[in-house]
Order: sequence, then structure tokens, then C-alpha cells
Amino acid sequence: MNRAERIRNFPKTGWRNDLARHLAALTKRPTPSEFISYQTQTGLHLPFAGEWYVYWGGRSLAQNRHALARDQRFAYDFLILSRRCRGQSYRGKGDSNTDYYCFGQPIYAPADGLVVETENEVPDNKPGEMNPKAALGNYVILDHGSGEFSFFAHFRRDTVTVRSGDRVRSGQLLGQCGNSGNSSEPHLHYHLQNTPVPFQGDGLPAFFVEYFADRKPRARGEPAARQTVRSQLEFSGQ
Repeated sequence: MNRAERIRNFPKTGWRNDLARHLAALTKRPTPSEFISYQTQTGLHLPFAGEWYVYWGGRSLAQNRHALARDQRFAYDFLILSRRCRGQSYRGKGDSNTDYYCFGQPIYAPADGLVVETENEVPDNKPGEMNPKAALGNYVILDHGSGEFSFFAHFRRDTVTVRSGDRVRSGQLLGQCGNSGNSSEPHLHYHLQNTPVPFQGDGLPAFFVEYFADRKPRARGEPAARQTVRSQLEFSGQ
């Protein structure tokens, strides 16, 4: 990936990231939602181990580009940044998915649920390229009851461990973080909505419980862009 391609594609870090956020906030408005005051019914835990960075997350467009979409109004994009190398998300040149710190990292169920639908055969993209024809890439949709459905997108190909109809427990392994679908580099996309149908339904605020945000404990809250977050749970992956 050359310099021009890296500037164009997600994620933008440093001043370019700030500029993109501010321009979005100035030129557009979040989609209206009747669920602004909604309180998540499911006790959701962050679906990964270790420290991850919230690239997109929050209520405003400056925090979250997903706020333009009705179904993803309160969505998150998570990845891992190095504490060195100016906080980059990759080692080396970033030309290979395996250069990215989050690629291949385990993703877990945030709460008990029923697997509604999965996909496991979409190839991972080369960094800098995207596959909008299969936007979610490899994905898992969980029904938590109470009209709340978790969507996980961009899993690594052939790593999804659950199938439609499976009942999963909180902390159960779902698959590995990847770069499939409408994704230009490895990351986890997560959102909660009120239907199990991709791109059809209303996004719901996803409050997580028992986690750290910038190393401060939170009993319950919504992670926001630029925070580093980590679950207080220890995951077994079983």
C-alpha cells in the first residue's frame, strides 16, 4: 500500500483523523433516532481480551461516522494500536493482514444468545482494498432476547466457530478478527439493533458493563472514540 492509499483508507490517525472527524461533523448531521434515550437491556461485556482502541464510537459524527446510518446509528469500530510507533495499528509496512495487531485476535460473545445467522467464507481483503458487495464480510448475528441483536462483522475467513441455531454463553469464542467485507484494514465492527436483518432496522445504544476506559473502571457505559478499552472479565474462549 503506498502513501496515497494509506491516507485515503481507514484508519486515519493523527491530524488526518482529526480533520476527517471535524469535516464530517461540519458538513453532515447524524440520522434521527427514536432510541437516543434507550437503555440496553442485555448485560453486554466487551467482546475481546486485552486493550483495544475505539476508532469510531459515540453519538456525534465527529466521534462516529456510523451515525449517518439508521441501523448502525450507535455502532463501534475497534482495533489495536501499538504503544510505540506513533500509535500505529500495524507493524512493518502494513501491506499484509498479519502486520496488523488485531488480525487473528479472538472475538467472544458479549452475552448469552442464540445465533441467528453467520457467514464464514468471504476472503479477507488485502489492506487498502475493500469488498462492498459483501459489506459485512464474515459475520455473526446474535439474538439476546428483548428485541436486541448483536452484529459482528469482518471476521477472518474460516474462523467463525458458531452456526445458526447454536446457543452461546457469554465469553464463548465466536471467531477471529479479520479484514473481510467493506473493510480496508483488520478491525472489529460491532453494533446492536432491534432486528436480525442486516441493514434493516434501528440501531440501539450498546452500553457495556464491567470494563476499563483509559484504564479507569466503568460499571456501565458507552465507549467513545479515542478511548482505549478493556473488559474486566477474563475470557476462557471455550
